Amino acid sequence: MTKPARVPVSLVRLRTRDGVWLDGVIAEPRRRRRAALIWVHGLGSVFSSGQPLIQELSTRLNPAGIGYFKFNNRGHDVVAGRHLAGAAFERFGQSVEDIRAMIGFAVKCGYGRVILAGHSTGANKVLHYAARTRDRRVIGLVLLGPISDIAGEMKRIGGRELRRRVALAERIARRDPEALVPRAWGFWSARRYLSLYRPGEAEDVFPYYRPNARWAALRGVRVPVAAIVGSRDEYLDRRPAELIGAFERNATRARSFTGIVIPGARHGFQGGERALGRAMLRFIGYVCRRGVRVPAGRLTRGGGRRPRVRRGAATRRRRRHRSPSQPA
Repeated sequence: MTKPARVPVSLVRLRTRDGVWLDGVIAEPRRRRRAALIWVHGLGSVFSSGQPLIQELSTRLNPAGIGYFKFNNRGHDVVAGRHLAGAAFERFGQSVEDIRAMIGFAVKCGYGRVILAGHSTGANKVLHYAARTRDRRVIGLVLLGPISDIAGEMKRIGGRELRRRVALAERIARRDPEALVPRAWGFWSARRYLSLYRPGEAEDVFPYYRPNARWAALRGVRVPVAAIVGSRDEYLDRRPAELIGAFERNATRARSFTGIVIPGARHGFQGGERALGRAMLRFIGYVCRRGVRVPAGRLTRGGGRRPRVRRGAATRRRRRHRSPSQPA
């Protein structure tokens, strides 16, 4: 039996501008409040999941003056809410309202600066939010397990089969967007299936599987960005360093880029909580202490050493920096 994590936290609830209630948990520092980390969970998850990681992050961040906030988003569970929501029915674009409400809650708690950390589909959401809103309260992004759903599904069933399923889902959606796709594909509405698996959708913000993709969302972000992936992520279709390299090459306007591989960690970072906690604290410390400047470093395998950093465009004009050799 897994030993329950004991973390001093508060249970909270917030309401989005369009009337959706989101439950969550927060852990706050006792003294000076430098910034807040807002964790956005992945597809079908909930705010209470990953308790060892909640404990690890909150106990590391709070002494450094960083508040830890984790809420449900409207993609929690499979089906949720009075209206059709949850992972099977949520509309990706509405995640902007969820994250805006989370940031507003943190500001009311006394945090003027926020770092958004999104895991899995949560990484898609925080990047989409930052690129679309350019919210000045957001001073950094952490993309955890930023795997393309399309790339992962092509790995699982093949590109040809995925294209066939997308075509059928399009026909279903034309009749009724909330109708379910065949059960063998998973429990999804046709509209949700297309959002996840049709190239070019708003949710498709990690298009490393497509040569010459535009990467519009990542290229539109100006704040420091960290991409963190487990070396044994079960959804990867390429080497972790190749994935990090693709993100690095396309974070062209970000003021800094940090890429980290957590050794032995899978998609949910189970067993890698300590290394992940160290890596995130180091990145957040740099961002909070120096605003937009991050010391030069190298790609790490784990969180104990200095992270690899690709500096922003203004700095690159003054200093050359070697890029990784792996192709995207």
